[in-house]
Amino acid sequence: MRFEKLYADPIIEDPGFPPESMAVVINSGGNNLYGVLYTAAGMGPHPSMILLHGFPGTERNLDMAHAFRRAGWNTLVFHYRGSWGSEGCFSFQNVLDDVKAAIAFVKSEETARKYRIDRDNTVLVGHSMGGFAALLTAAEYSDIKACAAIAPFDFGAIGENSEGDDKALRFLQGMFKECIVPLKGNTVEELINEAMANGNKWSFINNAEKLAKHKLLLIAAKRDSLSIPELHYYPFVNEMLKYNTENFEYKMIDSDHSFQDKRILLTEIIEDWLEKQVQQKSNIK
Repeated sequence: MRFEKLYADPIIEDPGFPPESMAVVINSGGNNLYGVLYTAAGMGPHPSMILLHGFPGTERNLDMAHAFRRAGWNTLVFHYRGSWGSEGCFSFQNVLDDVKAAIAFVKSEETARKYRIDRDNTVLVGHSMGGFAALLTAAEYSDIKACAAIAPFDFGAIGENSEGDDKALRFLQGMFKECIVPLKGNTVEELINEAMANGNKWSFINNAEKLAKHKLLLIAAKRDSLSIPELHYYPFVNEMLKYNTENFEYKMIDSDHSFQDKRILLTEIIEDWLEKQVQQKSNIK
């Protein structure tokens, strides 16, 4: 069975190295970010995945974290500054900086030794705002093996569109008002102003040429009412194809923003693609 390892409990060949879930603390800008590192069975070293949740993080994709761990990935899930108990103030720029802090944490010699991590094989996988953060981080960070963005929300494009467009502005106001409840240190107006001020810099299209240097997977949802494909997917795909046709794959799935009815398919697509990008140093059964 092609994807058996995603769903079958691992055979513990070495009882000294079982799969575990470890609470971790990541320092970012002097603030503690709280997360969980799901470590794969076996001595390793294992490739590492940083799995980035969206805005505000109600969906953490922990079903995927466990599946990827069974497939041999050490998978890190954490909360950004000012969200769900992590210290500091939430902002989109802080999210981007927090992802870089998570990369530094995973790639540190101490973490790699303690959790049996292959420092040469780190990938970013992000959903919604996490997809935005994965893409923008990969554009600036060369030491990433691969990047997968799931229904990424283009805060740059929406920020640009909201200037002078009352309909787009009302959409942002409504979404931010609903999502800001578990976040601290910011207001709806401040977040909207941040998106507007950084529209040009954060736009996916404007980062396409830099992202062409990476192995990149983009997955969108046909029935997505948040990361609407006409704004967040098709323009970016068309721009990426100008620069990268060999290392860029893109998929459209008939589902909603969180892929509620396609979770298994989504996981299989990502794992199948990652297997082509990352050569694991150890075979996990």
